[in-house]
Amino acid sequence: MLCTGYKNYYPFLPDSLRLKTGTRLYPEGLYKGIFWLDNPKLMYIGAQDQYYTFNMFDAQAWYARDVMLGRIPLPSKPEMTADAKKWVAMEEACENPEQDIDFQTEYVRDLLEKTDYPHLDVDRVAELFKEWEHHKEEGILTYRDRVYPSVITGTMSPKHHTKWMQALDDSLEAFLAVREAAE
Repeated sequence: MLCTGYKNYYPFLPDSLRLKTGTRLYPEGLYKGIFWLDNPKLMYIGAQDQYYTFNMFDAQAWYARDVMLGRIPLPSKPEMTADAKKWVAMEEACENPEQDIDFQTEYVRDLLEKTDYPHLDVDRVAELFKEWEHHKEEGILTYRDRVYPSVITGTMSPKHHTKWMQALDDSLEAFLAVREAAE
């Protein structure tokens, strides 16, 4: 397992296995956004542009786990290719951030439905992402000052003690001060 950060950059792989894609919600050449079509033993987790981030990584990892354990059989290459093309076409039909969020919601839902992943209310997650997206449109410099509830527990996140644009201290002490203020 190799992590590359937020950039699709795989210099450690030969060209025949290297994912070559720009930033997009569904990279071409991957079945279920995970399995390299020409060699499904190679899996990419989190290669997409993301709204869901860690929940999506989890869903992909659980799906990949179930394929490796034989719980989910991979279809034939033509079936995998057709499925991947369907998802790429759905992504390309999206015209705005709300549709992008709905697309990724359906993608995550598709992965979760086939595994024993604990319940995740992806519809509620989508609502929060849309709210977040509207806040971002209202103020690119202020949307990070908003707080949202946990979809799992319902607990509201604590408000940061300093507005994002003035929060220049990313030390552990500053982070812990936020936690202490919330408790």
